[in-house]
Amino acid sequence: MKKILFLSLFLVSIVWAKESVTLQLPWLHQFQFAGYYIAKEKGYYANAGLDVTILDAHNKQDAFDAVMAGKAQYGVGRSSLIVDYIKGAPLVLMAAVFQSSPMMLLSRKDANIRSAKDLKNKRIMLTADTIEGAEMQAMLRSVGLQFSDLDLQEHSYDPMSLARGETDAMVSYLSNEPYILQKAGVETHAIHPKEYGFDFYSDILFTTTNETIKNPQRAEAFYDASIKGWLWAFDHIEETAALIYRDYNPQHKSLDALIFEGRALKELAFRPNIAFGSIDPVRLEMIAQGYRLMGVVQSIPSFEPLRYKHSALQLSEKEKQWLRDHPVIRVGIDQNWPPIESVDEKGRHAGVSASYLKLLEKRLGVHFEIDYSRSQWSDSLRSVQNKEIDMLSCAAITDKRRESLLFSRPYLKQSVVIVADSDVGYVNDLNDLSGKKVSVVRSYATEEYLRTYYPKIIPVVADTSLEALQKVTSGEAYACIEGLGVVSHLIERHNLKRLKVVGETSYRYELAFAFRNDWGMLASISDKVLASITPSEYEEIHGRWLVMERNEPVNYRLVWGIVGFMGILFILIAYKNRRLDVLVRQRTTELQTFNQRLQDEIEKAVEKNRKQEKLLMQQAKMAEIGSMLESIAHQWRQPLNILGLSMTRLNLSCAIGGNSESSKVIEIAEAQIEYMSQTIDDFRNFFKQDKDQILVNINTLVNDVEALLGPLLMRKKIIIERDIDMTIEVLVYPNELKQVVINLVNNAREAIEQHRGRERVILIRCVEDEQYCTIAIEDTGGGISPDIIDKIFDPYFTTKFESQGTGIGLYMAKMIVEKHFLGKLSVHNTSKGACFEIRLNRVIKEG
Repeated sequence: MKKILFLSLFLVSIVWAKESVTLQLPWLHQFQFAGYYIAKEKGYYANAGLDVTILDAHNKQDAFDAVMAGKAQYGVGRSSLIVDYIKGAPLVLMAAVFQSSPMMLLSRKDANIRSAKDLKNKRIMLTADTIEGAEMQAMLRSVGLQFSDLDLQEHSYDPMSLARGETDAMVSYLSNEPYILQKAGVETHAIHPKEYGFDFYSDILFTTTNETIKNPQRAEAFYDASIKGWLWAFDHIEETAALIYRDYNPQHKSLDALIFEGRALKELAFRPNIAFGSIDPVRLEMIAQGYRLMGVVQSIPSFEPLRYKHSALQLSEKEKQWLRDHPVIRVGIDQNWPPIESVDEKGRHAGVSASYLKLLEKRLGVHFEIDYSRSQWSDSLRSVQNKEIDMLSCAAITDKRRESLLFSRPYLKQSVVIVADSDVGYVNDLNDLSGKKVSVVRSYATEEYLRTYYPKIIPVVADTSLEALQKVTSGEAYACIEGLGVVSHLIERHNLKRLKVVGETSYRYELAFAFRNDWGMLASISDKVLASITPSEYEEIHGRWLVMERNEPVNYRLVWGIVGFMGILFILIAYKNRRLDVLVRQRTTELQTFNQRLQDEIEKAVEKNRKQEKLLMQQAKMAEIGSMLESIAHQWRQPLNILGLSMTRLNLSCAIGGNSESSKVIEIAEAQIEYMSQTIDDFRNFFKQDKDQILVNINTLVNDVEALLGPLLMRKKIIIERDIDMTIEVLVYPNELKQVVINLVNNAREAIEQHRGRERVILIRCVEDEQYCTIAIEDTGGGISPDIIDKIFDPYFTTKFESQGTGIGLYMAKMIVEKHFLGKLSVHNTSKGACFEIRLNRVIKEG
């Protein structure tokens, strides 16, 4: 009887040990919530002592309301949770599953809705939460629209409503509706808020402050199991899709649709060197600023209490015992792959992987014994597959290697680029190298990739990355493919001036710890360590690596100095448009033709207006401009190669260590690339009068400028104040006026940074009368020296270092205002700084 009673109590204790919790989803079951299904079905929740119920939105239960009312302990929500927090809701944000929102507006391609501005008076299907959210509001406001300018419709949740013409556009997820409509033969066009500068988090796992305080172990267990479920789901998309198709499919999606959804969402979930689910307080503040500008919130508090601070590391007793049983772990390395990993002058393991390995060693209390006996990477790889050593400190994840090895989650991602002689032009992709010799390192993932997917390319095998690059310089190979960070390091370290990056492949290294296939316990433990690394630890690893690897000092002050308007312009053109060699030749021919057209037009003007002397002077000036532009086209090649190398260093700084500031600069600049990449065309078309003039709302134009430059100004702690009548409109060429305003605002920002005063404000004012519209941009940068104020509009005049300015920015701004707008651009000093005034005619006459 006692035994039966004891057994009963034991069974009851097992049941009681599992705490029941509920997760409320904001929508119906689909791949969007795959990680939670996997955590439940694979037993991750159960192993953590949790009995989790996952509720979808079939009963239209709002996740925020459910969690606040105690009906659910955890929920999934949008970035609007930030507003709820600011208004006093006791929230804690645990993880942002998607670093960028998959939400967008979808229209039929034949509806000719190409931009957000085209939505005016159109029928739009929106959901209640998107109307309340900041993304859609902010995008519309950036183009001068409000919801009242739209014909709002209740969302049918049926993509075929678009196909049947029942609406002009509908809010959609890029992972769902586009696939359905594509299968139905309907061509679509998407409008993404992030293309307008509003890149928000999505699908944020959240709970209450009370839950994290009263049940900290439960919260930690739920967090860890959920993250583990998500990582597994994205690593096994097909298998996860099959599970959802079978057990979580109330919408009756096809298996192919679920696989498509998973692949699309994976792109939004991962960013290089940002831990999965990471929430950056700087991005929270930027999102909150969007809500503040819309008047939704009045102030922005600290977001530290909002972010979940999970425990550094929680290991099970079974995992702790495994570590006690294996106090020494034998590690194989690649001795010749700097700066990722190598052996330094003192014969020690060095590089990024070494820093991660030391962190792992410190966190786990074990000793990693580095095996230096195998000088070639192929030998180390073979040794771990044969269980002669226990793990590799760094290996690229491939399908073939998964057959014999186990991997941790990636701790570093790196683009693989094409390197060739500096005389080689831009290479679109690896297909352009068919029939050519391409050097790769023996047994590297790039060799496997090349032999599998590009059999027409002739591999030239080298033992190290440096040897692979040297085979290009010696002519043994036409090109080499290797990781961007490695290429940048080796070209600079070994002075390989004849080499340059000529293209980018679609392949990307995902670097991780690799383990013998019977050591799954260590793989699981390593995942926990990597998931527990904080942003500051990422930066510490990165910083230590840079100090360790750098022989010659890099002037990072100068690098950041060029990240102004012209700096971003040149760097991004170098990075995004490597086909510059071809482009220069094309543009040079066009510029020569353009010079001839200028001369012909001026000669006609001389004859017509009988102002021979004055117009001859103008002709000389225009010819000088034409020569200048042609000279720029010829001379851009070498500076851009130098800037391209600087960009690889800056991009590597972002890619290796989670340097969030570098990443944000590039992300902000990406929003401008389409506009800025047309600069060479703008030079060519500078004096043409065949562009369309349209009425532009000045306040809306300033919105566009602030959307582009706002995050950079925010980081520099510079605020923009306005004194603009929102009704003022003027007939102009909008892109050219925007170019002038951006130039002046950037100059104001630089003046304020150099002045270093306490007041950091840029004031933009606009007034009008019957004849003129005057835009004033006033800064607190201390003003312009009287000795040079009369020269600042002269071509080539600059007070900046040669690498920071060309001296044509203000000159071109003045020419645009005076020649194209028949207006006037002037400057004067105020008590606090400089004030530039753009005086525009209310109507521009043709002539």
